[in-house]
Amino acid sequence: MTNAVPPTIDARHLLAFLGNVPFFHGKKLADEANAVVDVEFDESSGQIEGTVFAGGEDFSPMVQLRRGAAGWEIDSGECSCDTPGICPHIAALVLTSNKLSGLAKVATKMEEKVVTTWSKQADTWYAEREPRPSDGLVGSPNDPVVPMALQFLLFDAKNTTQQQQWMPTGKLPHATHRNRRFRLGVRPMVRNSEGRWVRGQLRWTTIGFKTFGWNLLRAQHHWFCRFAAMARSNTQTNFKTDEDWLFLDEYSSNLLWPLLDEAHELGIELIGTRNDLSVLVGGQSWTEMVADLDDEDNLQVHGILHAAGHDLTLEDYSPAGTIGDHGFYVQLEDPEQILIAPSLDRLSDKQLNWYDSHQRLQIPAADHQLFFDTEYPRMARTFGVRSISEALVFPELKPPFVRAKVDYKVEQTEEGSKESATLDFSISYPGVDDEHKPHDAEAEGFLRAAVNEVFEQVMGVGNPDLSPKFYSGEQMIAFVSDLVPALGALKTVKLEETGPRPVYRQLRELPKLKINAVDHERNDWLDLGLLISVGSHEVPFADIVKAMTNGAMKLKLPDNSWFSLDQPIFANLKALVDEAQALNDKPKDADLKLSVFQISLFEELDELAEGIDGADLFIGRMRSLLRVAEGGQASVPDTLQATLRPYQVDGFRWLARLFQGGFGGILADDMGLGKTLQTIALVLHAHQLWEDPEACAELPPAQRVRAPFLVVAPSSVVSNWEMEVRRFAPSLRVISIDSTLGDARQLRELAEGYDVVLTTYTLLRLNDEIYESQRFAGLILDEAQFVKNRSTKAHRTAVNLQTSFKLAVTGTPMENNLSELGALLSLTSPSLFMNVSRFNRQFARPIEVLGDKDTLALLQRRVKPFMLRRTKESVVLDLPAKQEQQVLVRLSDEHQHIYDTHLNRERQKILHLVEDLDKNRFTIFQSLTHLRMLALEPSLVDPELAEVPGSKLEALFDQLDDVLNEGHRALVFSQFTSYLKVLAGKLTARGIKFVYLDGSTRNRAEVIEQFKEGEAPLFLISLKAGGFGLNLTEADYCFLLDPWWNPAVEAQAIDRTHRIGQTRQVMVYRMISKETIEEKVVALQDSKRKLINTVMDEADGFSKALTAQDIRGLLE
Repeated sequence: MTNAVPPTIDARHLLAFLGNVPFFHGKKLADEANAVVDVEFDESSGQIEGTVFAGGEDFSPMVQLRRGAAGWEIDSGECSCDTPGICPHIAALVLTSNKLSGLAKVATKMEEKVVTTWSKQADTWYAEREPRPSDGLVGSPNDPVVPMALQFLLFDAKNTTQQQQWMPTGKLPHATHRNRRFRLGVRPMVRNSEGRWVRGQLRWTTIGFKTFGWNLLRAQHHWFCRFAAMARSNTQTNFKTDEDWLFLDEYSSNLLWPLLDEAHELGIELIGTRNDLSVLVGGQSWTEMVADLDDEDNLQVHGILHAAGHDLTLEDYSPAGTIGDHGFYVQLEDPEQILIAPSLDRLSDKQLNWYDSHQRLQIPAADHQLFFDTEYPRMARTFGVRSISEALVFPELKPPFVRAKVDYKVEQTEEGSKESATLDFSISYPGVDDEHKPHDAEAEGFLRAAVNEVFEQVMGVGNPDLSPKFYSGEQMIAFVSDLVPALGALKTVKLEETGPRPVYRQLRELPKLKINAVDHERNDWLDLGLLISVGSHEVPFADIVKAMTNGAMKLKLPDNSWFSLDQPIFANLKALVDEAQALNDKPKDADLKLSVFQISLFEELDELAEGIDGADLFIGRMRSLLRVAEGGQASVPDTLQATLRPYQVDGFRWLARLFQGGFGGILADDMGLGKTLQTIALVLHAHQLWEDPEACAELPPAQRVRAPFLVVAPSSVVSNWEMEVRRFAPSLRVISIDSTLGDARQLRELAEGYDVVLTTYTLLRLNDEIYESQRFAGLILDEAQFVKNRSTKAHRTAVNLQTSFKLAVTGTPMENNLSELGALLSLTSPSLFMNVSRFNRQFARPIEVLGDKDTLALLQRRVKPFMLRRTKESVVLDLPAKQEQQVLVRLSDEHQHIYDTHLNRERQKILHLVEDLDKNRFTIFQSLTHLRMLALEPSLVDPELAEVPGSKLEALFDQLDDVLNEGHRALVFSQFTSYLKVLAGKLTARGIKFVYLDGSTRNRAEVIEQFKEGEAPLFLISLKAGGFGLNLTEADYCFLLDPWWNPAVEAQAIDRTHRIGQTRQVMVYRMISKETIEEKVVALQDSKRKLINTVMDEADGFSKALTAQDIRGLLE
């Protein structure tokens, strides 16, 4: 099909063709991202085709078009959904095609116009500029231009004649800010035809829209409009009082000064009310207060304005004032001028008050000292006073200081006296009462910084604003002992205390922990009371926890003695108590309760305490378990028909110690180290204990009664268990249950006649109530990863079985995440971590998500007594080497093309579905499996592709030729039985003998024996069916044809041959198809492998469960 630009189909025709419901459903699909893909239009045939993803499936609609009078029209349609008449997929295809048509047309037009567009844009740069409105005239262009001016008048509130002459109302408006004598007014003026400046009926309130026919320059007129608008920005300006004058005293915006500069540029004159009165705008100006002595030795204080080169002495009668808080004005006499100038800095209210009054202050000679003691400090700090007389020398100003007032209170209660204190601060200036004190910002900043530094050093928290403080309880210790003396030591602080200051005594003896233990109503629990003694004082640890939780660093006792909480024993003890209470779902203020399984917690408490009193039997049991890791001295039973290796002896003794203490555990030795043999030795040891009355009496009561051990294993492993029990422990009576039981009586009769009962996880699940009704000496869960999921019935049944000893046997206690390890521990050591959600919150999430190494170390300490793991590398020194190698297989061009085609299709579907991973998980993994099978062999997905050779099998035969020619034997694993059958067919065609095993194999034991004793060099094994429970050391080569998500499953498969008994080097080949999903699976394996190594082997690295982001990564 040729792919032309599709036509635009009239949506009304589509609606009429399909109907409302499929049309609008299709429109919704067309609006979704990537729901419609691969849209193609063949102009010669008039067909539109594409792929639509909907509801986790893909559909292939096709629309046949015909040419009509108005263009292309819909003739017919069909779809793989088999409902073409009401198909929403047809609507989605046509609507998406319309979108593509529109985009193509826009792109074409843009290409046609691109040259003309930039050319026209460049032409605009050279065009002649049209006159702007601001350049034109307000009136008629035929009339002469009328210049404008701003007129200034200094009003005197005492001059009524002046007011009557210049004010329309005949009265000066009241000053809105301060009661001033002088006011500086301004108004707009125009020059008439006679050359005189006149008002010309212009008013500030209407100047923006009433110009009374004056032919004004537009720029000047705009300037006056802005001048008036800026005056209105002061909400206190009221134009209704007078329309003629604006008063600059209240002009709040300091933009006045650049506006006046602009007036000069525009030719706007600044004029007075007389020809001989000019207006001058000066540069930055400032004022200062000076003092000198007159002839009669009176002290004279007055102000000076420094502006426009003038040093103007301000007298009581000086016509002067301020412009807002940003400028000054004054009327000069010689020459007659009104001088206005901006201030160097913004003026404070106090500076405004002084300048507006500009009074001269005269202090008689007799009052000089009084002035220096009272008024001068305030005046000097507020305005600054400079002496201009050599005879006048001002005294040095005393610096301000902080006044710290402390008020102590004592309240008598039944629990004793309770002290408290309030602390208030103020800044005072010598010689100045607080009501009229000045504010020296720099000096006060230094004072606050000094006090704040003391607060930070002593109390740990600053007080930069010198805010009031209240102290009580333990806070009083640091306040009285540290803060008050530190404040009093500052020269800038005056300390004033009211009430008696309390006296506190520090206890300097080292604190000691005493633990009182009481037996709990449940035998496996112990109640602990913690008591801290410091010298002769004893304190319940709950009081210390409460204080530390509140952030206290000291604890005050009723007799006002105290001791520091900043000591290692308290931090360590609190951490242990918090952990125990969290794991046991106990509130923070509750007594401490420990389970026998929380042995490492008990050990750390025991190390901190001087001693533990009470509950001797329980404590003896706990201390006995502390020696579990040391192996103990249990003798290997004489009835064991095998010689244990040294590490197996240690493992047996560890198991024996657990059993004798009534504890469960996890035997997590590496695969191939003889976990089954060690467990059989334990069963024999239990029988020896039962036969020895003295030894039996030392067992916990639940362990003294002889009963059979129940061993639960995968169906493929049960026969191996029976064989090894008969081989290594012939004295034990063993029975294998291979079918469902009728009732509990049948199981009871079997149990009475046998020492070991073997069954499968499937039968345990199906006969859960029957197994739960029978008491067993112990439960042994082989390949215990089968019950790693708490929500399964098999796990719940294992929890409910009547036995105090439960042992999980598995080389992979973790396959994906820490929750799996937690699930196994909840079986074997049920009260170690009481609550699943707390385990996840306290351990799993910090380790897996945050990589918290401290939490990881804590978890390993807690689990250590109940889990034993040894690797082959650490204990079997004579085990041959294992060489692992990745073989990257490049697909043939035809194979790669087929894979890429399917990848693109599946990628679109998966990326659409992955947004709701939980809902679409099954469909997503179907698609991922589809891609994995394509990476192996195209015919696994489409039988019609059987003629396309699979690249990986060709690479495998290249390897096998050398392996078989040299006389080696090999295990070949794949997760896909269909792939193994393809391989089997090709082996048969080549005449190569092989043995085959998958989940459907019934005579499993015979097939295994056929390989072990026969001559077939190859054993084809389904990964899940033969990945555990087999001992196949006859092979020394292992081929993994496809990677599996879980690296632990692959490791188990490899260890079928790399285990005790192997005498040759084992070669492992992992075959990976390049540039396919298999490379992504290997990367995902690596992340999971790091998590397992982290927890089990103390390596670095973390991981998480398969997420939507992981799935996206598989498709990159």
